[in-house]
Amino acid sequence: MSAEEPKPVDFLEKFNNMKGQVPERQGTFLGEEGENFYVAKTENEVYELSPLAYYVWLLCDGKHTVNEMANRMSRDLKMDLNEIIEPLLMALDGLMSVNLVVIKPE
Repeated sequence: MSAEEPKPVDFLEKFNNMKGQVPERQGTFLGEEGENFYVAKTENEVYELSPLAYYVWLLCDGKHTVNEMANRMSRDLKMDLNEIIEPLLMALDGLMSVNLVVIKPE
């Protein structure tokens, strides 16, 4: 691997580092159109979320850990926990990058 290539993300390691954190959603659900869901952070800041991102946003209730969210997704979607980790973390990263989800201080 050359120095220019980014290091692949180790989602399991990242999950293990985050699994005890408690994410909390921010913003207000505005509605849906087709398979797109709209959440407003402010009056002038509206985001279009995919079904997966919206589902993860809903799970971020400020009461459950990332680990509990992964287990719930595994049950709801009838998928193995290992198949849930990468999409969950990618959705959380995207939501956190625009402050639609914040990690509650311990």
